Amino acid sequence: QNHVRIMALNATRPLRFRLSRLLCAGGGAIDAKPRWTLPEKDYHKYTYQPSIPDKHFNIGHWNYAPITLWLRARRPAMERALGDVWSTLKCTATTLLSPIQANIETNLPGFGYKVLGILGALIGYNIAVVYVTNHTEAWMFLEKIRLYALGDELVKKGFFMSDAEDAETREHHFQHDTERLNVLWEDAIKEATQVRSFDKLCEHLTVHEDHLPIHDIPTPVSWRFSMMPYGRDDADAKTFGFAAADTPAASN
Repeated sequence: QNHVRIMALNATRPLRFRLSRLLCAGGGAIDAKPRWTLPEKDYHKYTYQPSIPDKHFNIGHWNYAPITLWLRARRPAMERALGDVWSTLKCTATTLLSPIQANIETNLPGFGYKVLGILGALIGYNIAVVYVTNHTEAWMFLEKIRLYALGDELVKKGFFMSDAEDAETREHHFQHDTERLNVLWEDAIKEATQVRSFDKLCEHLTVHEDHLPIHDIPTPVSWRFSMMPYGRDDADAKTFGFAAADTPAASN
């Protein structure tokens, strides 16, 4: 009977209604409803960043070069290797510095003694530098003189001449030799004509060792500093190129 009375009392009470806001999938956002595919426009709003649609993995893209994808695939292994290297260096440094730190704390207690120790270390460093400099200054001077002699010899050989200067020097030597040979021929043919002797003409071909007109035979190619390949636009300076797909600007 008691249960019946309680049920009767509950039935006679007024009904109470509570209004709540309408909930949608994804927390009510219109652009976050579940879907099977990604829309073409603003696809990044429907993904868990930083994710990339599959179509950007299979074609060349200006922002996602193959090297970027390669690095992303190997990121865990690289992070593990870098973490292990850092841990090893940290443990090694701790092992090496712990005895030194303990020795400093034992022999230089307090802040004042440590400051005096630092000043002593700086003074000792300066004394060591001065000692080494005084004992190596003569050798350094001789080394500078040797390098200067080598550079002066290269300058005299024309190693630092440009292409235009080398061409001008060759033209000057050619004109000088041409003028000398023309004068020699005119004098020889003039004297040979006067005495009417071919032997007199051949006498001018004799070369004296004390007066050599030519010191060395000109080389067809002079190796100079300007002939060395230099610059990113020089084809001879490139050893290994890059694939077009690995160049971001080439995959647009």
